[in-house]
Amino acid sequence: MVASIWAKASAASTFSALNVFRASRCARASVFHARRATAIRWSTTATAKQPNLDPGAYAEPADQLEEDASSTTPSVNEDQPKFTTLRDKISPETMRAITVRPFKLTHMSPVQAVVLPLLPELAEPYNPDASPEEAEGRMDLLVKARTGTGKTLGFLVPAIEARLKEIEAYRKQLMAQSVSPAERARAVRFYCRANIGTLILSPTRELATQIANEALRLAHHHEDFEVRLCVGGASKRLQMRDWVKGRRDIVVATPGRMLDLVQNEPEVQNCIDTTKMLILDEADTLMDMGFREDIQAIVQKLPPSPQRQTFMFSATVSTAIQQVARVALNKNHKFINCVPANAPPVHSLIPQYHTVLAEAEDQIPHILRLIAHDQLTNPGKSKIIIFFPTTRMTQLFSTILRNMSSILPSSANSRFYEIHSKKTQDSRTRTSDMFRSDKSGGAVLCSSDVSARGVDYPGVTRVIQVGIPSGADIYVHRVGRTGRGSHMQGRADLVLLPWEIGFVTWQLTDIPLKPLTSGELTKQVMELAEKYDKDPDAFFPPSLKFDKKGRSFAGPKPFVPRVATGLQQMPSKLEDLLKQVDPDAIRETLASLVGFYFPKSPELRVQKSVILEGCRDWTTGACGLAQPPYISDSLLQKLGMSDGRTKHWGRNTPSFTPRRSSSSEPSWMGRGTSHKKVERRNEEFKDMSRYRKEGAYGSNRSRRDRDEDEVDDVPFKEYIGKRYSQKRSSDRY
Repeated sequence: MVASIWAKASAASTFSALNVFRASRCARASVFHARRATAIRWSTTATAKQPNLDPGAYAEPADQLEEDASSTTPSVNEDQPKFTTLRDKISPETMRAITVRPFKLTHMSPVQAVVLPLLPELAEPYNPDASPEEAEGRMDLLVKARTGTGKTLGFLVPAIEARLKEIEAYRKQLMAQSVSPAERARAVRFYCRANIGTLILSPTRELATQIANEALRLAHHHEDFEVRLCVGGASKRLQMRDWVKGRRDIVVATPGRMLDLVQNEPEVQNCIDTTKMLILDEADTLMDMGFREDIQAIVQKLPPSPQRQTFMFSATVSTAIQQVARVALNKNHKFINCVPANAPPVHSLIPQYHTVLAEAEDQIPHILRLIAHDQLTNPGKSKIIIFFPTTRMTQLFSTILRNMSSILPSSANSRFYEIHSKKTQDSRTRTSDMFRSDKSGGAVLCSSDVSARGVDYPGVTRVIQVGIPSGADIYVHRVGRTGRGSHMQGRADLVLLPWEIGFVTWQLTDIPLKPLTSGELTKQVMELAEKYDKDPDAFFPPSLKFDKKGRSFAGPKPFVPRVATGLQQMPSKLEDLLKQVDPDAIRETLASLVGFYFPKSPELRVQKSVILEGCRDWTTGACGLAQPPYISDSLLQKLGMSDGRTKHWGRNTPSFTPRRSSSSEPSWMGRGTSHKKVERRNEEFKDMSRYRKEGAYGSNRSRRDRDEDEVDDVPFKEYIGKRYSQKRSSDRY
């Protein structure tokens, strides 16, 4: 059966609305219970009520709760203080959410152990009449902490506690004025809707959604507590509708969308100056992505310090961070360093390998062997993220890999997810949550750079990068998706074609990469497969099949029989599959790769002609086309291919010199022609930023919540696949 590649790529897995967090827009959260799980669902309006469920139908036995706790509790820091030491410092509802459900935590992380003991003074509301000694505990914080160290909980607990104390102080003020209980309740409701408790700015939509979900879980036992999520990619009209109707206890936003609301929405303008706390999460990433001016513009609309309390969390404290800190933080702020001076970078602790393939034909088989290797070395726990340079390549390869899952050890139990900028924000949120909660033991997420920064996926055992990333910093961020947690092991693999090796040589000089050949990986995978075929039970201990009571439960399934035989059938099955791939999908992927790699020519230390030939060879070698697609001279010129080595090689003819047709023409003929041609050419080049923006990351990119992989939006079909009557010559490339 031959099907269009895009039809396959767009077919996503069926998602259950009862099992995912839906935080794709500003909305009120309603909490409900389902069998064996507790989920938070984002309702469509701000007036949704908690559903009235039959307690008997959804009751959870105590032993089941114990089982879930043992299977979902993250790795603990046994040398750190317990959360129970905060019992007198935070509200009982917050303590219950942390220690009982939904978090079920026992020990703090190092970041939490430094920040949370500052409570309750850290969360005290602003009092202009307080003495310096009384106001000393309410301070601004600059925290240097790495990603994946529990800092989200470290700033959400003070945010929630500060909001509760603020509302309680207002309630006491009304009581002192002898306001009746009914009027007092009405005034408190109005106050909660008219004032912002905490504004949290996050660099990406995915990270903002993740923070909003964590805030909802932490406020699980607080009645009527609401979280607003304002990010790009979601309906602004719906966000404003829920903003008007609901409370603003915590607002989580991306800088671009928040600045847009502050500048253009009166409802936001009227209350932004009531914000009591500002939190900048991943501040270094915010600076790297060009949000500095946006943040400064937002800070100018907020109350001044010390009326506004500010927390900044950053993995590094660069000059840009210090400059923003001078603007946003109080001069008497406290600096907390949770990164020891002699601590090695996080990525240096993760085993990292790079493979330079001999030819493009080995690319897809090598990726499949890496997946099989992870499933065999982490039986029942495999969870992989595969990063691709462009959206088109993500779509193409996710479809190919999904259809090749039958040869993998997990076979039909392998679950492939796909996330990139072409998907709607709601779809990306569902996919992210499904992958995050997947416990099948064979989960694979095919992603572009939308998942590279800050997003936490628990239990990721391996990160595979196909092709070069946008830069060395993106490489480090991608690797940081695995090995998260003090007891978590991970691995990273980089798969390159021969002409991409310059990136390792010149850009990753400080990365401890080990070489791994395709032959070595094949040998390792076959040895593991044969070992499994001899003794399958040794790969799946009883702990993966049964709970503490000896009952079987839904989880990782044993591998299919004769794993080695399935892997040996890979070449023939892949050849049959590539015959069914839509050639237009390959052509469009080629165009996106050319647009991505051409600006990388200086970093790779290769000429653009080498990149072009490498990408064209990829279409025949890796994707099975009979001949590479034709690329017109017009596209090559727009991509900067006019380097004097094509049609006019060896000539120094000016590009736009007007020529007089004969010496008999007046001397003024032709004047202005050059300028008109230049203007026409400039008009043709206006769209070039769309081709270049993915490769020139961080230079000319827009800062309005733009994803990092949108180079594919350009319609390339007018340049690729055309049939020309003239003979193609080698000097065109």
